[in-house]
Amino acid sequence: MSDMGALAHTALRRGHQLQGRLQLRGTTVSGTAPNALIDAVRAAAIPRPSGPERQWIERIELMRKLMLTSPQPLSITDFGAGKEHKFDTGDTMTRNVSVRTLADMTKSSKKPHWAYLLFRIVRALKPESCLELGACVGISAAYQSAALELNGRGKLVTLEGADVLAARSERTLEELGLDQRASVRLGPFADTLESALTDLAPLDYAFIDGNHIESATIEYMEKMLPRVSSEAILVFDDIYWSEGMRRAWKTVAADERFALTLDMGTIGFGVVSASSNERQSLVLPSY
Repeated sequence: MSDMGALAHTALRRGHQLQGRLQLRGTTVSGTAPNALIDAVRAAAIPRPSGPERQWIERIELMRKLMLTSPQPLSITDFGAGKEHKFDTGDTMTRNVSVRTLADMTKSSKKPHWAYLLFRIVRALKPESCLELGACVGISAAYQSAALELNGRGKLVTLEGADVLAARSERTLEELGLDQRASVRLGPFADTLESALTDLAPLDYAFIDGNHIESATIEYMEKMLPRVSSEAILVFDDIYWSEGMRRAWKTVAADERFALTLDMGTIGFGVVSASSNERQSLVLPSY
């Protein structure tokens, strides 16, 4: 099976995904960014990428496949929630050091159907300035920056606390020829987020995928919202990963600064839109 075929198979074998597509068929929202998100979710439910999009996806998935076979040991310093995430009380951050293989870390990357959803969102929104918190080995950054490349506009900055992962992400982007669209910044988010936001402002798009602690997630949101553009999408990963993250998502979903929030079970979206004339909260757990 080809890499593109594997992507389609991954999506289509999830029968509930089709149900989610049917749920969205009658969904209407107002505003530029909300419509971009809904259009992207609809398009991602059953992948039909164009020829140029398919070429990028197959290249990235080949890179993923190669890294999934690598026994290369990596000494990882994790500044996030660590292994005890189930007991997140909302404000505890750990500093863990562990030895993992490149294959192990690649398994932690976003699965093809989720990465393709991020790709479709960037394609639909056409952002100029993008931010990712948590580069890992660079797979999600590659999908997002490939979308920027196809758009012919925009830059991505991805933040990573572990030096070996930052180096691997840089290599991934360079080998794919995407290092002109995306750059990696090394350091704990507490040290790198402010400068990244200053450089990127106004921020059009952010993927928050690191340090899954309730207080940290809300802090990142609060730092981003004053610096977003009039039409922006914030993506929150692993919103049901722990009790703390469940509470964080409830806070996001209730925030009136978002014209639209969308709960897709694993990932949640907060959409800022000056062009929207209503506020909506949607749930699509069957994606």
